[in-house]
Amino acid sequence: MRSPVAVVALVVVGLVLMANPMYLPIAIGEPTPAYTHVVQPAGPDTPTDEGGEVVDRDALDGDAGAAFDRALDADEGGFVVEDPDDRAGSLAYPTEPSPGHGLIVVAHEGTEYEFWTRTVEREPGIVVAQRVVVQPVAFLVGFLAVIGAVAVGFRERL
Repeated sequence: MRSPVAVVALVVVGLVLMANPMYLPIAIGEPTPAYTHVVQPAGPDTPTDEGGEVVDRDALDGDAGAAFDRALDADEGGFVVEDPDDRAGSLAYPTEPSPGHGLIVVAHEGTEYEFWTRTVEREPGIVVAQRVVVQPVAFLVGFLAVIGAVAVGFRERL
């Protein structure tokens, strides 16, 4: 009589652990904003505003021009700042950039570039740890519990 209870308990525990993406991660702390600056060559798919305006690099304000230069010189085509005071005051940092608001097409030395600025929310480290470690381990343990339930159930039948 103990085996059916063990089988049911293992199945329930296994399913609860395997369903962990439904209740994990648990947000602990507030996300922190980061402000990204990315420069990439413009192409035929570059979104433009209604006038399709291209801004010359020299026409950018001092802080916007410096941010463009820094993003252009960065290895990955961009950089991130976390302090709001380090942002370029004349640039917009929306969460969803659109032409003219977080996306500027800039002409520099005969080439046109897309200059993207946006705000992204970074999850706290504990939430990232839950996604990377806790969720996969819980799923694996749950899967093994269900396999164990099957093994216990068959062992009693044989």
